[in-house]
Amino acid sequence: MEKGIKTGENIQSAKMKLPKDRDNNYSRSVMEQRASYLSELSNHPISHLTSGSVDPELTRGNIESIIGFAQVPVGVIGPLRINGEHASGDFYVPLSTTEGALISSYNRGARAISLSGGVNVVVTNDGIQRAPYFVLENVFKAKEFVGWIDKNFSILQGICAGTTNHGKLESFQSFLHGRTVYLRLHFSTGDAMGMNMVTKASCEICHYIVANFPVELYAIESNMAVDKKPAHINSIMGRGKTVTAEIFMKKAIISRFLRTTAKDIDDAYRRQVAGGQMAGIVGSNGHIANGLAAVFLACGQDLGNIAESCMGYIYTEAMGDDLYISLKLPSLIIGTVGGGVSLPTQRECLEIIGCYGTGKAKKFAEVVTATLMAGEISLAASVVAGDFVSAHEKYGRNKPGE
Repeated sequence: MEKGIKTGENIQSAKMKLPKDRDNNYSRSVMEQRASYLSELSNHPISHLTSGSVDPELTRGNIESIIGFAQVPVGVIGPLRINGEHASGDFYVPLSTTEGALISSYNRGARAISLSGGVNVVVTNDGIQRAPYFVLENVFKAKEFVGWIDKNFSILQGICAGTTNHGKLESFQSFLHGRTVYLRLHFSTGDAMGMNMVTKASCEICHYIVANFPVELYAIESNMAVDKKPAHINSIMGRGKTVTAEIFMKKAIISRFLRTTAKDIDDAYRRQVAGGQMAGIVGSNGHIANGLAAVFLACGQDLGNIAESCMGYIYTEAMGDDLYISLKLPSLIIGTVGGGVSLPTQRECLEIIGCYGTGKAKKFAEVVTATLMAGEISLAASVVAGDFVSAHEKYGRNKPGE
């Protein structure tokens, strides 16, 4: 009999028989029962998934129907010198990946940055959005509705305050389309990523609005927030943490460690930006999603937020034989409390960089941005110097038997 998941009636019975404990569905025993059942169903052994040291009880609120832990390797780069308002000093940054050459590449960029005196980083904006829509009788009522929101905004702020001790409704923007009003609510959320927090607050705000203004129809999200998708509105107006970084790199560093010149990197980036524009991408960068995924996975961030957080804009300027490089992340969605950051390995990774817990979100944002800068610098140099393929051959294809 061919190995693999059984089909037809067996799949239906599997759905009905998947082990479950109504009293405690997060115990190690029921987790192992589920894994054992799936092993029998697929005719393949399951041992590594269930062999982790983390107590599955700790995952309550993070996952359902747990069958084990994905043990992805974690490497580290550094020291990476950061000159930020919240992150200052030399950092060793943990990155979780299965892509050979990524750690080595980011580490080379970190070394070049550190020898250049470090990367300057600042957080320029901070907040998260939820965007309900409201359908009114006609365009006149829609315009009246926006004025009513403005007049009663302090009441809406009070409603938000009643739902959370950490979030605050800061402002709103309205967009009219016929008789539909899109209301983009802007919240501060402290050190939490905050989407659950602002969703709860938005729900209560919507309830108050429809109870006090003649709304025909509404929904708590119009897809205009925009959550977990790249979007020009977030690129322009910001979402989560908006962060910008810069570095001044001397000729000697570029020549010795990047094996190229300021002019060659600058020329290449300008052509790559043009290529990206023709392709229609949002942002202008080499591989921000690469490092972002690695740091998000290591540090317990919501991986779905990579989709919008990777909208990065690189700018280069040859200054004689030296090079100026800046990076802007308009929509970096991160948190240092809540979500998955308190799981044991994720917490350890955040503690390595001193970014676990309250008062650390902006510091973490600066560390993430500096790390991504290291990856951008190294990749650009690798492509220009012609060692992009050889580096991947050396570090990414060295498995026994290949």
